[in-house]
Amino acid sequence: MSNEVNATFCEALQGPRIYPDWISETAVYSFDALTYLYFILAFLLFPYPVYRVIAHKFNWEVNTKTLARHWSDITLGLTYGCIVFVFGNYTKAFSWITVVAFYPSLFGYALIAELPFTKTSLPRIKTWPIGMWIVFLLALAVILAFAAFHIYLAATLPLPFVIYYVCALAIPLFLLLSAVAIVYESTHNVIQKTFVGIKASLTSCKGKAPLDEETQPARQDSEGEQIGESSTTKDVHSTSDAIPVVESFSPVALHLHHWQIFYVLSFFTRFNHPVSQVAAGIVLACYMEGICAYGYDSLVNDA
Repeated sequence: MSNEVNATFCEALQGPRIYPDWISETAVYSFDALTYLYFILAFLLFPYPVYRVIAHKFNWEVNTKTLARHWSDITLGLTYGCIVFVFGNYTKAFSWITVVAFYPSLFGYALIAELPFTKTSLPRIKTWPIGMWIVFLLALAVILAFAAFHIYLAATLPLPFVIYYVCALAIPLFLLLSAVAIVYESTHNVIQKTFVGIKASLTSCKGKAPLDEETQPARQDSEGEQIGESSTTKDVHSTSDAIPVVESFSPVALHLHHWQIFYVLSFFTRFNHPVSQVAAGIVLACYMEGICAYGYDSLVNDA
């Protein structure tokens, strides 16, 4: 009885539905053109210029962008937005609750980022002041609390959805580990050295003459001159004397940006529940704050 009351309360709180009835809450992907239009207008096309104007007025920290960079960020926003809309099942999860949670979170994050002790980045974690550590730990606690609740929501749906839901974390983890591997390779050349070593070994083996050719007695012609000597005594090491050169890559650095963290989280706030929709508004706002202020900075950069 209590579950039915909770479900009725949630439906009443969410208001009229704008998504097609055929979309399931366990859908891995979904798309509705009209809902996508609302989604992009609410979370990209409207907040992007508004944030830039307000940031300029109050002198918030933002990257200076040319018209070309604005165009690039908007088009990338449409692309990234389409991906998270489709695979985050926002055709089903999008509601006015998400929009209401989005805008206070967007400007709230900006105000927190303007505090003197938060003007730092993740790569400089060793030099963080105590204030930044407090903000970080509080944010981490909130994220973990939301994560636990979302796993609970996933577990209430028919199997094997919760398995897919949890295992989906392997995708961003793989991308992060691959970036770490690229950074390590750029400074240590492990693959390059291994490849060159194998190539040198194969070349050395090819340069060795067969044993029977090296030890067979030299034949002599009628004048007592040796024949066939040239074929066995020529320099068989001519191809193996050259030492392969290891060409090192230009060093690169790893910089995990907050827009990447919250963009990944926005794939998991996919449930048709008010708490999940509030969480969706928060993570989408933190993601968009990074885009509005700085743009789509890369995870791996030239050092």
